[in-house]
Amino acid sequence: MPKSLKRSQPVLKFDALMEFLDQCFHQFSDHRASNTRYRLPEVLKAAFAMFSLKSASLLDFKKQTVPEESNLKSIYRIEAEIPCDNQMRITLDGFSASNLRPLFASFFKLLCEAGLLLSYRYWEQYLLVSIDGVEHFSSKNVHCSNCITRTSRNGEVTYHHAALAAVIVHPDQREVFALDFEPIIKQDGKRKNDCEREAAKRLCRGMHERHPKGKFLLVEDALYANAPHIRQISEYGWKYILNVKEASHKSLFKQFEYGRRMGDVKELSTTDTDGVEQNYAWVNGLSLCESAWDVEVNFLYYEERQPTGEVKRWTWITNLPLRAATVEKVMRAGRARWKIENETFNTLKNQGYNFTHNYGHGVKHLATVLALVMMLAFLVDQIQQRYCQTFQQLWKGLGSKSKLWAAIRNVFAVLKFESMEMLYCHIGYLYQIKLE
Repeated sequence: MPKSLKRSQPVLKFDALMEFLDQCFHQFSDHRASNTRYRLPEVLKAAFAMFSLKSASLLDFKKQTVPEESNLKSIYRIEAEIPCDNQMRITLDGFSASNLRPLFASFFKLLCEAGLLLSYRYWEQYLLVSIDGVEHFSSKNVHCSNCITRTSRNGEVTYHHAALAAVIVHPDQREVFALDFEPIIKQDGKRKNDCEREAAKRLCRGMHERHPKGKFLLVEDALYANAPHIRQISEYGWKYILNVKEASHKSLFKQFEYGRRMGDVKELSTTDTDGVEQNYAWVNGLSLCESAWDVEVNFLYYEERQPTGEVKRWTWITNLPLRAATVEKVMRAGRARWKIENETFNTLKNQGYNFTHNYGHGVKHLATVLALVMMLAFLVDQIQQRYCQTFQQLWKGLGSKSKLWAAIRNVFAVLKFESMEMLYCHIGYLYQIKLE
């Protein structure tokens, strides 16, 4: 571990991050009357604790043992009475989700100052940011005025809540770090693609406002390979690697094939140590489409042939220069886009966070606020997974994160601790895991 990170160890441990989050929550002004029983910071910390502990529901979180109540106050810094499930829903439903968005920028600043993102710098110190949409609520009956509606061919209406997530990724790093979370709202449109494009405008604008000097390299799917999006992010000085498909970018592919016939396309073939054949073909300076000739892009074709004969192909556009020395790096960054699916959405849906479970819908902001708090809990967990040596040793010793979450909940319910670090150490003692 680099010396700079060792010096930052106290700042990145769970207890220090919880103190930092506590300070952030206390900065919010309460939208309710001054004589309310449960204070807003305590409600937010209780919601965070629920997702941090991977509780299956608000009702499950409500049923607390005496040690749990004590640990919620000592570890999760809930100073007053712990709110019940109904009070949590009522309070958070009236709390605008926009208040929580700047917290991701606060964590980003903390990670930068601690040196944690140094190993995530990729191309000329740019950070790879993967952006994609995800639904976190769907129902045919429960809905609110902010729900997106979809009507099937048989006339059946379903109601949804969705958002665009932006996460920092790296081809060589397992952990991802949430950078922003933009709700997709009813006014964005009726079609999924329209909704995501409109939300992407706000997301990128907000990221630029919160990180005016940010060096971001966006890796996104073909939906974002359009002229308005490219013009917007280019104005911010950002780089991009965007997936493209022939069905939606016919003019671009025609230019590429014409360039091949004219000898303008460069090619490179290599074979890695596993016998995988890698074929690259690229050309710089193509026009995005017939309606946006002014948007100039560089085009990369990549084919991967396994020793078994299986062949996979990818195509991207980018504003990074393509040459023999750079195509592999661009390819690896483009494929890192999938980490938002595998390491983010899949983790949230299938590894204890219950992302698509309805913890509460509300009539105003509840569904979105809970999704944002869950993303904050996920961010703290990813920092622990990446940096906290004790967490890493427990994870390795227990064999899976699901067992680790279960061990934390079980010990949390029966014994009192002053800190999460003490709880971690006790788990190591119980399971005979050597901690350094």
